[in-house]
Amino acid sequence: MWYEYAINDLQHGQIYRRADIVSILKKENNGLSENSYIWAVGNLVKLGLLQHEGRNRYSLSDGKQKDVYSPLYSETTKVIRDKVNNKYPLIGFTMFESALLNEFLNHQIARNTIFIQVERDVGAFVFDFLRGDMEGMVMYRPSRKEYSRYWQPGSVVVLDWTSEAPLFSDCPHDITIEKMLVDIFCDKTIQLTYSKAEYKTVVDTAYERYRVDTVRLLRYARRRNKENEIGIFIPERWRAEDNVIKG
Repeated sequence: MWYEYAINDLQHGQIYRRADIVSILKKENNGLSENSYIWAVGNLVKLGLLQHEGRNRYSLSDGKQKDVYSPLYSETTKVIRDKVNNKYPLIGFTMFESALLNEFLNHQIARNTIFIQVERDVGAFVFDFLRGDMEGMVMYRPSRKEYSRYWQPGSVVVLDWTSEAPLFSDCPHDITIEKMLVDIFCDKTIQLTYSKAEYKTVVDTAYERYRVDTVRLLRYARRRNKENEIGIFIPERWRAEDNVIKG
């Protein structure tokens, strides 16, 4: 198709807005409707010639389509997720466990900790429910001292949930890659489970393996007052909107 030849003008390693690609398509075949060009962009993604790199962000494909991150939870975490969802079906919460980071770390986490981030007003109720329903240690917003003193392998930690977090629309209790990359930097309790010196390695590996929506990530980082600090760790080509070619 004609639009397959138009992308020869694109450069590997560069991020483009849809409007930029539409402009290039118009130079190749002018006079079509705007919807035709938008359709062509979508078809280039379906053909694997373009990669969708986040909201209104595209790059020239290298032949390896990145996956959407899907957390591989332990059976215990899945059970907790389902129990809390059945007990409190209307509240917002997200599951995370430290073992998820092993995919991204050089130094592996041998002993898992399960975190459930819950809407602030109901965190205490979820804590009481889990403490009465489960064996093992359950902690609620522990201080560093409390965590070090009472932690045991498989501990469950209830934390406050920050609103406006990037979530999956179909699995709202599963953590997204954007939320994970921000939370492990911001949350002091989660930081106790891994070496923060490896944070850059985690970010680099995440961007290499998965589709990461940088705009979405930085918006959430801004919500947690860490946008500038986290932005430093984002690989150069993904850092900010001013890295995107202007039309």
